[in-house]
Formats: sequence, C-alpha cells, structure tokens
Amino acid sequence: MKYIILTALIALFANTAEAQVKVSKPAGLDGVIASRTANRKNPDATVKGYHILIYNGDSRSRAESMKNKFNAEFSDFSEVVWDEPNFKVYVGLFTSKFECMKLYEAIKGKFQTAIVVSAKIAYQPLD
Repeated sequence: MKYIILTALIALFANTAEAQVKVSKPAGLDGVIASRTANRKNPDATVKGYHILIYNGDSRSRAESMKNKFNAEFSDFSEVVWDEPNFKVYVGLFTSKFECMKLYEAIKGKFQTAIVVSAKIAYQPLD
C-alpha cells in the first residue's frame, strides 16, 4: 500500500512540474574558454612581445596609484606585478616594437621613468 501511494505521488509531481531553463553566456566567454583550453594544451604558448615599464619600486600603494593614473588617461592594458622584491607596473601588450613605441611616445612626458621592455607574452584570445 505504501508503494502504491509513493508511486502515485511521484507520478503526480513528475507530470505537473514543468520548468524552463534559459542559459545565457556573457559576451567574450568563448574567447576566455578558447584561451584557457589553449593554455592547458600548451602552457608555454608565448610569443616575443613588448611592454612599457612605468613603475619599479617597493611600494604597492604607489604602484596601484601609477596604474590608476595610467588607466585614467589611456585605455591600453595595464597590470601590477610582484617581482620580488619590487612591484612593477607594466602597460601595453604588443607583439611589435613599432606599436609599442607609439604608446611610449604618447606617455613618456607623463611617466618620465617609462622604459620599453622585451618579454614573453601569452597569446591573446581571438574575438
């Protein structure tokens, strides 16, 4: 008797419960997934590239303020990196030195200590 009642309740809820699920993904998610997948398959997938170093020192707050100052005026890539024992602020992410020099010319008056550095950069996801 218990099994009949239990079966009837399961059948009742199974027939009445209909739900719709809508899944949406944010823009750019495909590029992030492709980049992470490529990174797992080949973690050393880098290419010779260039950055501009605008700060090198032991103060994290100074590094963050330099990054914020750069972000307020320019829309290029910027990041604060801890490279023991100093914090470094890198801006720009270029595969050619010619492109890097364009940004360097634009910022050298505002960031007097800026220098162009060569680095291995990760492949960027395709849009």
